[in-house]
Amino acid sequence: MASSLRLEENCFLEQYGEKAKQYARFHFYPICPRPNLVLGCKPYADGMAITLLSQDESVEGLQFLKDDQWFKAPVIPEAVVINIGDQAEISSNGVFKSPVQIVVTG
Repeated sequence: MASSLRLEENCFLEQYGEKAKQYARFHFYPICPRPNLVLGCKPYADGMAITLLSQDESVEGLQFLKDDQWFKAPVIPEAVVINIGDQAEISSNGVFKSPVQIVVTG
């Protein structure tokens, strides 16, 4: 990320320090048995710097907002979706954008 901004390679390390906290959260969203009764979750942005997401082929529900339109995140088997979060947007002075997203039922 630093090199794409033409910054020194370890500038973020200097900004956050070597002992910056790292977190991992794991969520599992099973197939909704009654999707007609559920809306999903409200729009949100990830607060962390980076989110890694492994999607399940049977649960397609992640969408991103772009130009006031919602787009489905394609499910690609064995791929990982990498989302930029609010902290990365702040650290890059807005060069990297933290997308607004929702999760909807099928």
